[in-house]
Amino acid sequence: MNPFRYGQVVKDDDFCPRPELLRQIRSFIESGQNLALTGERRVGKTSLIWKAASEIEDLNLIYIDLMEVKTADDLCRRMIRAVARAEAHEPFLTRLLRSLASLRPSLSMDPVSGQPCLSLDSRVTMNADSLESILDIIGETGERRRILVVFDEFQDILNLKDSNNVLAVLRSRIQFQGSIPYIFAGSIRNRMNMVFFDPESPFFKSAQAMEIGPIDPEGFCEFLKNRFRKGKRKVSKDLLRKVMRMFDLIPGDVQEFCSALWDRSSPGEEITEGLFEEAFALVFAREFRVYEQMLVQASAQQMKCLAALAKLGGGSPYSTEFMDETGITHPGSVRAALKNLQKKKILFKKNGEIRFSNPYFKQWLLRKGY
Repeated sequence: MNPFRYGQVVKDDDFCPRPELLRQIRSFIESGQNLALTGERRVGKTSLIWKAASEIEDLNLIYIDLMEVKTADDLCRRMIRAVARAEAHEPFLTRLLRSLASLRPSLSMDPVSGQPCLSLDSRVTMNADSLESILDIIGETGERRRILVVFDEFQDILNLKDSNNVLAVLRSRIQFQGSIPYIFAGSIRNRMNMVFFDPESPFFKSAQAMEIGPIDPEGFCEFLKNRFRKGKRKVSKDLLRKVMRMFDLIPGDVQEFCSALWDRSSPGEEITEGLFEEAFALVFAREFRVYEQMLVQASAQQMKCLAALAKLGGGSPYSTEFMDETGITHPGSVRAALKNLQKKKILFKKNGEIRFSNPYFKQWLLRKGY
């Protein structure tokens, strides 16, 4: 069985130890301190939170994913479903149904999990004010049980037309729930900063900031080596270090490539760079439709910038060399193209450098000769 896990919450032996980060997160949870946790996509934020929570006795997790949330109504529904999942027992659900009577809720059984599933009438629209009653339900739950509330991809709350009002309502209720720790996790630093460090934001300094940096390369290298060893595959630390550099030490991306190397090798085989192209081909076969959709979203000038970034990197996107590579004569046009690609989340900016959100897309562009 392939021992590499990515694109999901990893637990137990599949979790690469990060003891100092776990200690810090656990300390924040145990002290009831709200936490704004920032780190790049696929760096392992969610897995770290779940691992830290699992190490605290009798702690119950309410997990709310805000990725691509668009409206206050959508936000409210996600929060209600998360509370119902965390408290899936009859007495609580009966009380929840009564408190949400105006939303015409109904209960059914999930045929896969066998757990109760809460549905709300789609004809009823909730707004920012509806959040107050939902947060009161969370507060009541925290009086009966020890809970942790996690908002993942919290920066996407800025997608809401009335985001300032929504944040104000959240802040007004959460600040009085001192016994309930909240973790607000996000992957886009500048948008998280807008929420927590802009003096005009209702959430200004409402949580302790914490950054999830790169994973320790030596510890990660040893973890990966042991994973390969499970299947009697040999791999050198030098090769693993090369893979980690290729994917900027992002655990999810590194493990995806290691998974592909595993699938393209056999027990007893030594893994070498000769397998890299086969591994890339396997990943591309799984994901090429996503890459093609990215191309559909890109204009002609944006496509030229993507090709130049793949070839030259994003350290100097307005240099003469970069401009010559794109064939675009005006720096303003390059700037506008890159800005729009960041809005589409195809690219992001880190430490002054423009990077691909999906490093495999970069490798695919290079191999396709764009």
